[in-house]
Amino acid sequence: MTIIKHLKQLIRKTLHRLGFYISSTDSINYLELMLYGYLKHKEKVFFIQIGANDGISTDPIYNFVTLNNNRVSGIAIEPMKDVYEQLKNNYKGYSNVIFENIAIHNSKSEMSLYRVDPKYSEKLPKWTKGIASFNKSHHELSGTPSKYIIPESVHCISFDSLLTKHNIKRVDLLQIDTEGYDAEIILEVDFSVIRPSIIHFEHGLKDGVMSKDRFSKVVEKLRKYDYEIMIEPYDVIAYQKNVLTSDELFM
Repeated sequence: MTIIKHLKQLIRKTLHRLGFYISSTDSINYLELMLYGYLKHKEKVFFIQIGANDGISTDPIYNFVTLNNNRVSGIAIEPMKDVYEQLKNNYKGYSNVIFENIAIHNSKSEMSLYRVDPKYSEKLPKWTKGIASFNKSHHELSGTPSKYIIPESVHCISFDSLLTKHNIKRVDLLQIDTEGYDAEIILEVDFSVIRPSIIHFEHGLKDGVMSKDRFSKVVEKLRKYDYEIMIEPYDVIAYQKNVLTSDELFM
């Protein structure tokens, strides 16, 4: 950890103890605000993060997880081997997080993930590390040239298998960012068995990351199971109406 990063963490922790919370972006981080509101009413919070990347790059929950590591625990999932190692390193010293070097897929045990070739990582913007997708042409949405994209074979398990493997009976937060596969995961989750209190996922409708048809199906399912839906420009926050009210979550 660099000195600057360490100082920022110390500042955040100090302000946190005083009751102040800093959003990780220039705009309001509604998910972070909601999680702190949720934490006020819960003794422990358990999360599953599908598509954790390196844990810090544009990550919406890293600060929440590390600043509250005595009460927040969970599983961070990242399929790319090199990025997975970065993820573990960025969470070094935090025993509240379990890591899985896998992808979540509803039916396949092995899949090709189309990603930026690591040897070009210094030539491209850092955010391109986060565009890996099952969709072979997904990189075109960001204008990333095809010559930089390679397939990487990744091991996959289903969401149900993940729950069974770790004997998970309750999920407070389901965080998903899989660059185009978010809808398939949500549609596969059996909410009669496990129903996360909060679900945060990427829709990317304006860029075609998720089709309007799949988005409609996801919204229909969430509403069927009594989720309140908050649509942001690129993401969605869905939360259970019967868990906490919006006033309690954002207080």
